[in-house]
Amino acid sequence: MSPMDAIRARLLIQPTIDTRFHIEYEWWKKEGRELDVFLRSHLCPEHQAMYADIETTVLVDTVDEATAEVTRVPGIHHVLISHCSRQRDYVTPQTSLVNAVFRIFLSNGNSPLTPRELGGRLARSPLMILRTFAGPHVHNGIRPILEG
Repeated sequence: MSPMDAIRARLLIQPTIDTRFHIEYEWWKKEGRELDVFLRSHLCPEHQAMYADIETTVLVDTVDEATAEVTRVPGIHHVLISHCSRQRDYVTPQTSLVNAVFRIFLSNGNSPLTPRELGGRLARSPLMILRTFAGPHVHNGIRPILEG
């Protein structure tokens, strides 16, 4: 799909609370923003100290528990998924909605979720989640997956 086709599709297809969303990593590149720097801010305190001076682009093998598929991911992603996201205070009621949703996607390997599913996980309104992430402003690269 060309960039213009993608823009047209976004204008024609209005996301709903059952539209799947995910982190669009290409958005970070297009916007010239540093994903690695931002990811460091989502590490637990223990790993923030460890990753302070470590190259974050080193790849590590991970195994999907459901499919046994082996993939290579940046080490910082692996640490976020396997350790930091499992800490009790990774997502709290005080975590901003944008950061909470971003952290949910980080913790699940960026598997797409709907605002309805996110709302259930966060005990927040699916409609508020939809309004936040379906508007013209893109928050942290979180975008709808437009099908059709």
